[in-house]
Amino acid sequence: MRSLLVVALLVVVALLGFAPHRAQADANGGATCAVCTLLVALVEQNMQLKQINASASMEMICSYLPSPLNDACAVALLDIGAKVTPFIDAGENPDAVCASLGYCFNQTGVCRLFPSNMTEIEHIQRVMAMRAVMGPVRAFNICTIVPGVCDMENHEPFSDTDGDKFSTIETLRGTFFRGKDCDDLNNTIFPGRNSHDAVFDENCNGIYGVDALTGQPYEDKWCAGTNAFGVASLGDSATAHFRLPPNYLVAANLSSANFAHILRLLENEADWPMLSWSTGHLNSTEFNPDIYGPVSSLYSRMLEHNRCNHRDYQNLGVNGARVSDLINFDTELSRNRKDNVKPLVMIYSMVGNDVCNGHHTFNTMTTPTEYYNNIMAALEKAEDILPAGSHVILIPLVDGRILFETMHNRIHPIGSTNNDVTYSALYDYLNCIDVSPCWGWMNSNETVRNTTYEIASSLNAQLPLIVNASSKFKNFEVHYFGNVFNDAIKSYPYPLYTLIEPVDGFHPSQWGNSWIGDYLFNLTLASGILGAPNPNNAAIVAKFGDQGGY
Repeated sequence: MRSLLVVALLVVVALLGFAPHRAQADANGGATCAVCTLLVALVEQNMQLKQINASASMEMICSYLPSPLNDACAVALLDIGAKVTPFIDAGENPDAVCASLGYCFNQTGVCRLFPSNMTEIEHIQRVMAMRAVMGPVRAFNICTIVPGVCDMENHEPFSDTDGDKFSTIETLRGTFFRGKDCDDLNNTIFPGRNSHDAVFDENCNGIYGVDALTGQPYEDKWCAGTNAFGVASLGDSATAHFRLPPNYLVAANLSSANFAHILRLLENEADWPMLSWSTGHLNSTEFNPDIYGPVSSLYSRMLEHNRCNHRDYQNLGVNGARVSDLINFDTELSRNRKDNVKPLVMIYSMVGNDVCNGHHTFNTMTTPTEYYNNIMAALEKAEDILPAGSHVILIPLVDGRILFETMHNRIHPIGSTNNDVTYSALYDYLNCIDVSPCWGWMNSNETVRNTTYEIASSLNAQLPLIVNASSKFKNFEVHYFGNVFNDAIKSYPYPLYTLIEPVDGFHPSQWGNSWIGDYLFNLTLASGILGAPNPNNAAIVAKFGDQGGY
């Protein structure tokens, strides 16, 4: 089942928020239990819709996987398929099947995602009877199915010949995350350089050469003095735009097209920075059917404002990051004034993980003192490297109570076939098996949600204090625009559930990213950071077209 489990692994990656810093041991089977339960559910629902048996359903799902995964999947079915198909054919639900396999167990309670007429005692007795018939089953660890997936600590481009932190390939922290390098053999040529480009396009913005009439480089003629900036977003999974396609979990929509780009999804850590609120720059139609919706970001709007900003973006969002990780971002950011670079608009956007993890306690949440000190330490490092004239925008933690309030009684994609799994049930299930990305917000207990809000508010209260203390910095100005995410949500005229990712019920959706991107740009423009639009934009487009694209 190794390759078929790659699909399920992606499901769990979404449900975990892909947090590499999870320290607690999963309970009751944890992530492995979730993998099994969701996979068996898809097999059973596909059986129901196609009116076929379990073996045929598994083979069909295998056939949807791209080569060579489909061949490996078919072979893997021989290992475990014969053990589980009789029980699936007999109508046992996914929770019972996976418990009988030994992937789910009862350390602290019986965790069930799907509704059942059995009491907990009856469930345990049935599982024991099934397990006796099934015999021993080979264990698996989802973190070894795709080596490195559970421990992606190096968040720099995989392909970067000249070591300047910019790449020429899209995935593996390449151009989807950072502007495209126009010469990967020369580490003095990269997006963001403050160069003249009379001969070569040394900053990769597609503007180079000399005006034959004046002898002036086009870069100087059309970009000098126009407030050209780069954009860098340092944040968490909401910054990276974490998403798993919901069609992966809807049995009625399973097809080869659904899984055509599954490897690309893994290579991007299930992130979509090229469509995100901070650095989105591509059209979402390029990625159908995995994602739909408008694309508008701080970077894309800044590019409209000044065409000299082309390709000057870096998305350093890391799934699972919190403010304590900001201190290390300087090693991943490519913006050092010793390299003669343009000023930067840098965003600190840790909107969740300082109050979000799977621990069933408030004691592991960041304290106000820790929050303040970590951000100030990161700003001290930024002072050492950023070019003069830069700006830092502080984004606070969101009020995540909107998640349960908006989603709790809606049907999750895995329950869409039979309308039998709500988000409230999903949240409780993830908490039961100890793999929730946010126990504090994704919780049916209102007291827990409200206490989490109070803690988040105490952290956000530090941001105005940080702005006041930042006056000592000489190379950048620090800005706090209030609660950008929540204020953007309040202005949204459509149903709020469309702002939230349907699979994890946690992250901003594509619609949410686009709305937040526009909202943040308008705040940034109103603050005076960006100045007037570049009056040379039309001339740049007339001469250089799309400036080399992406």
